[in-house]
This record gives sequence, structure tokens and C-alpha cells, in this order.
Amino acid sequence: MYLAAVSGGADSTAMLAALAAIKDRVAFDLHCIHIEHGIRPADESLGDAAFVQSLCEKLQIPCRVVSIAPGKIAATAKERGMGIEAAARHYRRRAWFREAAQWETGLGAKRPEAAGRETVRVLTAHTADDVRETVLMRLLRGAGPSGLAAMPVSRGRILRPLISLSRRDVLNYLSEKNICWREDSTNTDIRFLRNRVRRCLIPLLEESFPQWRGGIAALAQTQSLVADFMQSEAALRVQWQPAPQSLSTDTETFFAQPFIIREEALFQGIDQLLPSARASHTIKRKNIRRFCEGGITAIDLGALRLKKDSRRITISIFSDPRSRNNPVL
Repeated sequence: MYLAAVSGGADSTAMLAALAAIKDRVAFDLHCIHIEHGIRPADESLGDAAFVQSLCEKLQIPCRVVSIAPGKIAATAKERGMGIEAAARHYRRRAWFREAAQWETGLGAKRPEAAGRETVRVLTAHTADDVRETVLMRLLRGAGPSGLAAMPVSRGRILRPLISLSRRDVLNYLSEKNICWREDSTNTDIRFLRNRVRRCLIPLLEESFPQWRGGIAALAQTQSLVADFMQSEAALRVQWQPAPQSLSTDTETFFAQPFIIREEALFQGIDQLLPSARASHTIKRKNIRRFCEGGITAIDLGALRLKKDSRRITISIFSDPRSRNNPVL
């Protein structure tokens, strides 16, 4: 079964329409989920939800709208020190995965012989343009190899069927099929980094570096190889031992590793401890790097604390908001 994540924008509308067109010829179950984030004016946000529901009715695709309480995303962004876009993405992905898990449970109950074998995949409408924009954004933020790696067609539950297509391909398809879509008013707001990259940086690259797309693609492919190597090496060299609300590893072994492996091992431990939140995405590499240098004995990173003594390196869940981001020298 497939769960199509549809915002109502051009990319996801085209994806849903194309899937509906082939659904009868290629037998598969298709459902739609729309996340109403509650961060834009209600008439616009609810209008998007109504548009997606109407489109699904026309295409005869079951649809579920998940609404997030107004102010919740902004509060999370402030609490965790992340941008509004990152907080919205966190809630969006959490809603997708919950819905997918619920459908798996339901399918298993109806057909016991399929329980545990029928995986629900979440379809997202990322295009090649989104991939290039994301690499540029992460490059500007100083991301490591895993952040600069090419976005895969498939990872875990996520499947990206449009990733080889350009935004122009999508618009041409919608025009050919006479399908309308919704425009998000925040797409013109250059306070958001993606919009600044799309509207300011990319036009400059087009003018002065017309081959930039190929260069970005080559960079992403190379960093994918680097990231895969580092991840396997870090997992092999640094073993995290679980304990209630924490993970730990041997201090001597940790500091015997190359610096970049120490960094990668810490990010792996953080994601292992808080996998649903993908905590490492909101942690600045410079703070991890300071800890890896060895001069800091403890540092608080939002919901987590890193600590070392002569024997153990420990990552633990930490909830005291008064001491966040406070290094101990």
C-alpha cells in the first residue's frame, strides 16, 4: 500500500494525479494524507486542505487530513532552537509515519496472513530541483557528508517517485492535463532560506555558472560515497551500549578514532537514542566538534547531554531547559 503525502502544491498534485491515472492498470492500494500545519492564515491553510479533499474525491482516492494546533509548530521551533520549516517537517513526518503504522496494523488485522509483511510506503513529491536546493542550503549551513549526500529515491518508508523530474516537467504535465493546484503564499517569503536560495542564489548561479546543476549533482554523489563509508566505519569502531534513557561507549576507544569518525559516531548515537525526532538534524556540528576535541567534559544540546569521564562517553536524554547549550569546561 502507498500513502501519498499531498500538500496541494504543484509537485504533490501532479504526483497524485499521475498515480491515480495508473492505479487501475497497475493494481496497488493508494491513500492520501494532507497535513494542515496551522502556521498560515486559516483561510489559506484550510483552503489547501479542502482542495486536496476535493481532488481526492474526484480521483476516488481515500484522504485523511491531519490538523496541527495553531501555535504548536512555532512553540516547538522556539523550544528546540530550530526554524519554523524544520519544526513543520518534524510534525509532518511524524504524522505520515503514524498514519502508515496504523494502516499496517489495520491491514494485519483484516488479513492475518499479511501481518508483518505488508509495508506501507509514504510517497513524497520531491523533484530534482528540490534536491539541488537542499544541497545548496546544507552547503551554506556547513553540513557534513551525510547532509550533502544525494537524496535517495527510497529510504525506509519514504519513496520519492518524482526525484528524477524537474519542476518544469511537473508544470508541463499539469498544463497538459489541465489540472490546477494551490500556491503557498510563504513560497515568496525570503525570510525562509529555501526561498532565498530559490529566488536569489539560483538566478545568480544560472547567470554566472550555467553548469552548476552538474557540479551539485557530482558533489552529492561523491558525498554519498563518503557518508556511506564514514557511517559503516563509525558503527564498526564505536559501539554504543544502551541503558535507560542513555547510551555510552568506552572513552579511550572513542578518542583513539580519527576526528571525523568521532563526530559521526556521536551523530549516530544521538539518532539511535532519539530516532523519531532525528535529533541530530537540529544540533550544530560545531558543538559536536568542540566535544570531540576533548577539552569539554559535558555539553547540553537541547533535549540531550553529552558527558565524558575517564572511562565512558555518555549521551543521555536531558530535559532541564535552564541549562541548554551550556558547555562545561
